[in-house]
Amino acid sequence: MRVGVRGVSVAVVVLGGVAFAGAQDFGAQAPTAVAAIKGACDAAGGLDAFRKLGIVQVEVTREEITQDGHTSAIRNGFFFTAPGPTPGRMEVPEKKVIAGDDGDKGWAVIDGKPDPKPSTQYMVKRLLHGDLFPLLLPFSLTWEGVSVTGVEPAEVEGRQVWRLKVQLARTFFFTPQIGTLWTVDVDRKTYMLVRAESPATDIGKGMVADGMRFSWEGPVKVGGVWFRGTQRLEGVDMDGNPKAHNRVDKIVYKLLPPIASAQLFANPIPPELRPKLPIGKPPQQPAAAPKK
Repeated sequence: MRVGVRGVSVAVVVLGGVAFAGAQDFGAQAPTAVAAIKGACDAAGGLDAFRKLGIVQVEVTREEITQDGHTSAIRNGFFFTAPGPTPGRMEVPEKKVIAGDDGDKGWAVIDGKPDPKPSTQYMVKRLLHGDLFPLLLPFSLTWEGVSVTGVEPAEVEGRQVWRLKVQLARTFFFTPQIGTLWTVDVDRKTYMLVRAESPATDIGKGMVADGMRFSWEGPVKVGGVWFRGTQRLEGVDMDGNPKAHNRVDKIVYKLLPPIASAQLFANPIPPELRPKLPIGKPPQQPAAAPKK
């Protein structure tokens, strides 16, 4: 059985190249991971400029075609404080879901009612990772839980690229269906972002989750930083071959004033109604040494 590419969700809510200027040319020799990340970020406007953006609103209109040809459309909203992903917030109007993380703990309101699940406190950040990590490349390569373990030459549709091998923390995403070993390709000369991919994942019991291949087009400049107006996601099988399952995201960005932070990210649920993680047993203390 194969499991298709999934959109980000709260409690299972359906939740290419871009012409950037100013990149570095490291020559034919593969750069170090640090140099590759810096080159890619510089090509997109610079990491310092990205971190100074403040609060960014991201509106995504998503059209997905499933493996059997069924088409669906959904509109999601995301907010994050650069460099992200938290403080962050996501909104799925179709599912009446609003979820956020104030940088400490996550919260969610579903159809106007507080989400009672204790796991929400840490799961919202993982949900934000699922959508924002590919969308905010290459800047998201600097996030906690992300490690670039190597850089090697490769080719994408005749284009010479540096392939960054990326290891993500085991709990980085909200589901094991999304692999934690990614590749991110940047143009070998200009360091423009070209493609990113996570392989299909064997999740056991005869089930395989499709891999994901991301590409982008339509550069959009926001506060001196280059983002993309269109993101394309293609499902891939265990051999890396494309499948019929695909998705197109149309994206609009907007910068918000700092005063919006309290309204967007603060937990709106009264303290007495917030879920609490179960309290475990205290660790067993070592036996006291015998008195002499």
